[in-house]
Amino acid sequence: MTPRERRTLLGVLGFLTFASVYANVVIVPVLVQIAGDFHTTTGQAGLVAAAYGVPGIVIAVVAGPYSDRIGRKVFLVFGSLVMGIGTLLSAVAPTFELLVLTRALAGVGASVIFPNVNATIGDLFAYRERGRAISTVIAMNTMASIIGLPIAGIVAEATSWRVSVAIVGLLAVTAAALLFRLLPNRRPEADPGRARALYWQILSNRSAVAAIVSSLMGALFWFTWATFFIVFFQQTYDLSLGTASTVGLTMGVGVLIGSQVGGRLGDRIGHKWIVAGSIAISAALLVVQTNVPMPLAVAAALNLILSAVIGARFATNNALLSEQVPDARGTMFAVSASVVSVGMVAGAAIGGILVDGFGFGAVGLFCGAVAVIASAIVVAFVTEEPMDLETI
Repeated sequence: MTPRERRTLLGVLGFLTFASVYANVVIVPVLVQIAGDFHTTTGQAGLVAAAYGVPGIVIAVVAGPYSDRIGRKVFLVFGSLVMGIGTLLSAVAPTFELLVLTRALAGVGASVIFPNVNATIGDLFAYRERGRAISTVIAMNTMASIIGLPIAGIVAEATSWRVSVAIVGLLAVTAAALLFRLLPNRRPEADPGRARALYWQILSNRSAVAAIVSSLMGALFWFTWATFFIVFFQQTYDLSLGTASTVGLTMGVGVLIGSQVGGRLGDRIGHKWIVAGSIAISAALLVVQTNVPMPLAVAAALNLILSAVIGARFATNNALLSEQVPDARGTMFAVSASVVSVGMVAGAAIGGILVDGFGFGAVGLFCGAVAVIASAIVVAFVTEEPMDLETI
């Protein structure tokens, strides 16, 4: 592919991940409307959001080896198409049960998108350019959190939650059409073997296993905090939901900035050290934020810095994962996506227990301990081939 074609494709991949994240967050501001329409509680309406993420624990792992064997295009096109159709069906679901099922269907499509987006970038971009490419895609999907939440709420308030959800479904179907046209149907240059052999390549590689375990711990750290950080600002500073959500924009902006800096810096000095250092620094910042009294403005600024530091890890960790087992790249990212889903679910559950039973100080200490372990695993066990860095 020419440089121009790769840039165009990168834009389409970024648009696809934007749609995927938007399809997830679109439910958050409309839960009250959904609960009212189906005469249920807001807490029960939260099942609609959970249904989107559950398939990722299993589907990604099952699909990963086939991505390595037959190529990425089929999974990206059909994944985005299924996500779009499922989201459109959610917009017209007549019962709450069907709404949950259609959201799960959308989640099935979404579960194969991120592993194959990252694997595609790994296939098309040299390692020394991969951090920049991944950070570009992260910038686009982070915008879904920054602008997606307010747009979804505004549209739902002006019309209904069904219109807001339907718009996201149309975005996903559009992404599928663009990918079908622009993404080359590349097959692996060498036969990677059967699924069992691909999994064994990963499990027999100590560095790859360590990178996956570190990804799990990193997800546990992040989602324990990210699930409840709005509540932290509400309860600690006695803010309304609207004001706390406005302060919460510091997270999206921070991740956006940090991912751009981190990806490019990782290309220059090596991704391993950005991965290890960023999560250790963010752990220290979070412990301070949740255990040291400070004015709201200082806490908001600290949350911006914390999010920027961990945002640097998002880009560099994906670049590091992409080169652990190149012949099983799709499988590697599928396994990583699965453990991140586990970390997401576990983080929400553990965070809830800590908030209710011990307060946010305990959340910070727990997250700090988990992050330190993740950093230590990367330093001690994850390798980054020197030959890749010499070409920078």
